[in-house]
This record gives sequence, structure tokens and C-alpha cells, in this order.
Amino acid sequence: MTLAEVLKRSYEQLSPAEKRVSRALLADYPVAGLEPVNRLAERANVSAPTVLRLLSKLDIGSYPDMQKLLHGEIAARTSSPATMYARSTTAASSNGVVERSQQVMNQGLDATFSGLAIEDFEAIVALLSNAKRRVWTTGGRFSILLAKYLSMHLRHLRPNINHVEMSQQDRAFALLDIGPKDVVFAFDYRRYQESTVAFVRQAKAQKASTVLITDPWLSPAARHSDYLLTNAVVAASPFDSMTPGFALVETLIASLVDALGTDPVERVRRYDDVEELLHDKNIDGIAAVDE
Repeated sequence: MTLAEVLKRSYEQLSPAEKRVSRALLADYPVAGLEPVNRLAERANVSAPTVLRLLSKLDIGSYPDMQKLLHGEIAARTSSPATMYARSTTAASSNGVVERSQQVMNQGLDATFSGLAIEDFEAIVALLSNAKRRVWTTGGRFSILLAKYLSMHLRHLRPNINHVEMSQQDRAFALLDIGPKDVVFAFDYRRYQESTVAFVRQAKAQKASTVLITDPWLSPAARHSDYLLTNAVVAASPFDSMTPGFALVETLIASLVDALGTDPVERVRRYDDVEELLHDKNIDGIAAVDE
């Protein structure tokens, strides 16, 4: 696990002062942890010994040990596909692709759910349950698929769902309308996209509630997010896996269905009726053309 995941997983067991250190680290991750210990203590408004006690509680030997971990994470979060390709092809010789994929995907799912921030997860479900709050979803090059997948499910369950494509124009139009009662739900994974970070930052400035799903190394958008979930991205190929991300989205949808109960049933029925009506009209149109 990354330091960020360890901090989130251990949060409830920390003292109030240690929680302030944890929040300070996560608020500007990983930069805050690369500063001298006294500077981090100032950020958290605690003493330097409090920072060191936190590290001891997390089984991290010393402050330099923590910084060594963070430097390793920085190397991982900035890995290029070319570098990962070389590592992947080297690993390929030891196991068959099918066996390796099964093992890696199981590990990714286990890591995602064992490190899930339950408090944030439940708060996100509560936000999505409130049909009076408009929801806007967006993502990056590949993670836009997760955003679309989430919005397609949400549209079946409740109104006021908007999907925002990656283009500058689409995001600019969205920001014209986003306000304090809205929820912005973003996905951003390593080789993070500044345009996505900027969108979340501006939405936060416009008083929207911001939700981010990202990788274990944390997108820079995390510092502008009210609620944060992470998922593993390890894959058998050189490209980060979206499978744990899809599993996390589907778990959110399942939890939302439980929270809403039977409320969406009539909406789902109406959708089926409208879709059937449109289908019938299309069939009639085709028949008329044939005649």
C-alpha cells in the first residue's frame, strides 16, 4: 500500500493530533511529506515529536524512511507506458498470460476493497441519493469510460445527471452552470490530466461538492476534493487496469440501489416504456421507407 492508503486506513485509530498530521500529508500529497519534519509539523499545527509518533504507529521507522517511500511512489506515479511495457514483457516469460491476469486482477480487487475509505464511501452514496443535487461526471483519456459508465447507471436511478466530455468547450459550458448544490464526480489516474485537475479545482471554487476516484498515488485533484476513493491499477499489461475502477463504480451503484429502495422503480419502468415507444417509431419509419 502507498503511504496515502495506510493513512486513510489507519485514520480512525489515530489521536486528534495525529489525525491533523494525516490530513496535512493528504492535503498536499506527496509534497508535504518531502518537506523537513518541522515544516510538516507547522502545517499540521503540532510538534515534530507528534509527527514521529505517527510514523512509529504506522510502523515506518523514521522520517527519512517515510521520505524514501514517497520518492519511490513518485517514481511509480510518473512511470511512462514505455517503461511499464519493458517491465511487462520481462514478467511475461515467467507465467502464462491467463494465469498472470487472473492473479493480478484478484490482487487489484483485494487491494481496492481492503483499502476502501468507508466513511467517504458512505458520504458519497448519501450525496448521490439526493435527487435534488445535480451530478456531473467526468474523467481522463481512459477514465472517461468510468465516468460514462457511472452516469449511465445513475440516469436509470434518478434525475439531474450530466456527463461532461473531456473537451475544453464541454467543461467550460459545464462550469457556467455548476453551483453550490451540485456534485462533481471526477476520475483521474496517473499521468494525471491538468485539465481534469483544473475542472475539479474550479468546481470546488464554485462551492460544488467534489468527489474524486483516483489511483493509490493520488491525483493532484485530491487536494480539491471533499471526498476521495482510490483503487488499484496494477495490470498484467503495460497499461493500468480499469477493472478495479469498474468494480468500485458498480459497488457505488449497488449501495445507491439499497439506499433508494423502491423509489427508482417507476422511473425504470417509464424508461422502458419510452425506449419501446422510440423503437416502435423507428420501426414504423423503416416500414414507411420500404413501402
